[in-house]
Amino acid sequence: MRSIAIIGGKLQGFEANYLAKKAGIRVLLIDRNPKVLSRNIVDEFHCFDIIEEQEKLIEISRNVDGILPVNEDQNTLDLLRNIENKLACPLIFDFDAYDTSMNKKCSKDFFNSIGIPTPLDKPNLPPYFIKPPCESSSSGTAIIYNDVELEGLDPSMLIEEYVEGDVISLEVIGDREHFAVFKETKVHIDDGYDCHMVTPIDRYPEFRDIAYNLAKNLSLKGIMDVEAIDSSKGPKVLEIDARLPSQTPTVVYHSSGINLIEMLLQAFLGDIQEENEHPEDQYCIFEHLSPMKDGLVGVGEHMLSDGNDYRQFHISDGLEIFQCRGGKHEVFTLISWAKEKKDAQKKRNEGLEMITKYISKSRQGA
Repeated sequence: MRSIAIIGGKLQGFEANYLAKKAGIRVLLIDRNPKVLSRNIVDEFHCFDIIEEQEKLIEISRNVDGILPVNEDQNTLDLLRNIENKLACPLIFDFDAYDTSMNKKCSKDFFNSIGIPTPLDKPNLPPYFIKPPCESSSSGTAIIYNDVELEGLDPSMLIEEYVEGDVISLEVIGDREHFAVFKETKVHIDDGYDCHMVTPIDRYPEFRDIAYNLAKNLSLKGIMDVEAIDSSKGPKVLEIDARLPSQTPTVVYHSSGINLIEMLLQAFLGDIQEENEHPEDQYCIFEHLSPMKDGLVGVGEHMLSDGNDYRQFHISDGLEIFQCRGGKHEVFTLISWAKEKKDAQKKRNEGLEMITKYISKSRQGA
């Protein structure tokens, strides 16, 4: 049986475990937090700090097919880079691509150098979209509607034109020579610029070409997520993240049948095929919901970040629900899928009803 070790048990760790299990891959989780979010759903949990106990990680590497870092702690990543040649299995990560993607100024310069369409830098007129130089999430982003609001802004912040349109995403996996582009998705953003829902969209050739060229010019070995605005003038790339994302890979899996964890292992243990047939063509709805006074409300994934128990609540054909507890808010992750959109929505409604009944019963018993 194949196995992987995942370093980091938060949302990306949950995503990696979810897809690995779908592929029949055994998952060993390493995290220094004894109450990390995904600890109860993996096959094996090792609680230690790899910086303090490098030999433990090296020993684990002898018994797994690959090690996948899914956190963004720079000290942890630096340590992994330094000991990579001591590991007995592949380290499934592209440090050079990640260095480019984590620095938004550097990545914007890279986009411009190869002619990738992006929002205009430092436009003359508002509204402006501002974002921090080294964050891969929505933290610190905002829309500014007048020049007065720019006063006192940290000079390191990036200022771009605000482009209207849907936020869309594509994952690419490369082996440095071949680059496979997978399934397009729409990222539904809440008022805090955080993702609360993901759904698939139709094939988008122009966006696919952009994603392929980005990966090729980075000589990518690993996975990269490309996020863009689908503007009236075509896709405008917002950012890239050369690491496993959360949420979108699950939608890729249920809508196309392609498992990105399997593809990652293929890229590191063999080679990747650029032309991938989609064994499935389905509609999938992935969302996070939290019970509020007015009922279930869609919430951004940051709402799960302070939880310490994320486990399966329900599973049936075309419907899975996970429950996150232990944080400030109880959050349910609802995944529904079917061949037709209307049937996926019907499954979603079944899930909403299950969660609503559970909440009602829990409150009555409180």
